[in-house]
Amino acid sequence: MAPARSMSMTQNFLILWAKWRGAANAVRRMEGVMVFHISVAIVVLSLLVGVGTYLFLDVFRFLMGQAVFGPPLMDRLVGIVFLAFFSMLVFSNLIITLSTTYISREVDFLMAQPIAYRATFRQKLLESIVYSSWAFALLSLPFFLAFGISRHVTWHFYPLVLVLLVPFLTIPAALGSIVTMLITAFLPARRTRTLVAVLGGMTIVLALLLARLMNFRTLFQQAEEGNFLQIMSFLEFGSSPIVPSTWMMNGLLALAPGSLGPIDFSQYLYWLAMLVATALFLVQVNEWLVPWLYYRGWCLTKDSGNRGQASRSSWSPLNAVDRLLTFLPGQARALFSKDLKTFWRDPAQWTQLVILMGLMAIYIANLRSARRYSPTIEFLVTDWKAMLALFNLGATCFILSILTTRFVFPMLSLEGRQFWTVGLAPMRRSMIVWQKYALCLLSALTLSILLLTLSNHVLQVDIFLRRLSLACTILMAFALSSLSVGFGALMPNFREDNPARIANGLGGTANALLSMAYIGVTMGLVGVPVHLQSKGLLASTAFWQNWSTLYILGVIVFQIAIIVLPMALGLRKWNRLEF
Repeated sequence: MAPARSMSMTQNFLILWAKWRGAANAVRRMEGVMVFHISVAIVVLSLLVGVGTYLFLDVFRFLMGQAVFGPPLMDRLVGIVFLAFFSMLVFSNLIITLSTTYISREVDFLMAQPIAYRATFRQKLLESIVYSSWAFALLSLPFFLAFGISRHVTWHFYPLVLVLLVPFLTIPAALGSIVTMLITAFLPARRTRTLVAVLGGMTIVLALLLARLMNFRTLFQQAEEGNFLQIMSFLEFGSSPIVPSTWMMNGLLALAPGSLGPIDFSQYLYWLAMLVATALFLVQVNEWLVPWLYYRGWCLTKDSGNRGQASRSSWSPLNAVDRLLTFLPGQARALFSKDLKTFWRDPAQWTQLVILMGLMAIYIANLRSARRYSPTIEFLVTDWKAMLALFNLGATCFILSILTTRFVFPMLSLEGRQFWTVGLAPMRRSMIVWQKYALCLLSALTLSILLLTLSNHVLQVDIFLRRLSLACTILMAFALSSLSVGFGALMPNFREDNPARIANGLGGTANALLSMAYIGVTMGLVGVPVHLQSKGLLASTAFWQNWSTLYILGVIVFQIAIIVLPMALGLRKWNRLEF
């Protein structure tokens, strides 16, 4: 057993060394544009962190300023935030583990080498942790900065929080790996619709249970009764002692007690030990299951689930799509049909889309509670309706940016390996880029307008905000589609065949950051007239009377620049590529 374990560890180091060399070579090839990429990343990240920290700090300072109920309410809300983050990380790891650990050409290559299954699995588990955690790390950075500033912590707070994050991020990755291993061992991953039904159903059921348990309707009813103790008892839901998010919250509070006393290092070490012990235990469970389930699951992923010929029946969805596209020119119709069929046959893509659709349905269903109890909230926040409409607009565009980054940005990169077949066709190379843009724009407009219309109807938003939010959504659909397709052409990755890894790479990260920065700037620009309108000052404010034309013109120029520039740069780069 000892020699086998030693050999497995040696193989781990060899794989890591090979990946390190590959990363170093990739960086060396990018020396000419590295300064540009780093500069853009720094600017966008600084903007994201700055705006996010300001918003979180404003909320935290307001709560800390409420002498009696502010600090304990803030602690409970932090617990709920960590619970939401933990749940999203588990769902994310379910999908990422499937695509990186089973459906990957690199795994196929490693399985053909004299390498232990455990060594391959460990590498892929590490990749899953990294790919699923980078977005959480970016989004949580302004949260932790604002939390520390509001609690007047010392500089020791931030490195100690990073220590807590390592086991906290490992736990959902290990959980997702265990669940995925069990599913793939008994259900072929390439049987698309079956696997989608399993993972999507699990996610939606868990989300429904979470929404039902949280039941914000009860919270608002209790707020009407003025029973603060019952409200705090209700918010204890996010502080269940059996959930790792609670251990993370307790460790954070031990480092930042506020005015309650000095840092409690004993409590911090206790909750750190809980997180580390749980993470190590779950990793060990994975180690126990690998010899029994991993190879079996990987073999089943090679089973197509259909050994006969492709279905040619008239009711096939793919054939129905082909009939719907008959109005298009032959070249465009062939490209549209190819992309839709490729998407239909990819289980990882389908699973994520179904989960996202389910969560969106739950989001719209739970907006009824916000509308029903809006009068109660307006007693404390006079601009609540305008804020709710802006939040709904921001949430719609944020969902749209997730879709474009995850599904659209990798599309041009995935053309790389088989581009020679498309390149032999008698058509311009730029047509491929414009076809991706048209497909993305059509999907983005359909989804965003439908989601915004339904949510505004549920919230009973007034006509001014409905028209403004609809116009903003249409503009953002054009801009986010341009960012994703343009950056996909500007920074393609033809060496990778995994869409999730392409989206989580340098280009995908830059696209995600720029998309979020664009949404933040646009929401800020839209927030000015919305705020004035909610106060009844839009027609009487001197600033708006004198500068409204220039303000609107500046907004239009900004939107046109975001729509035009990424596509222009992307087309220029794409036409010069050598395949």
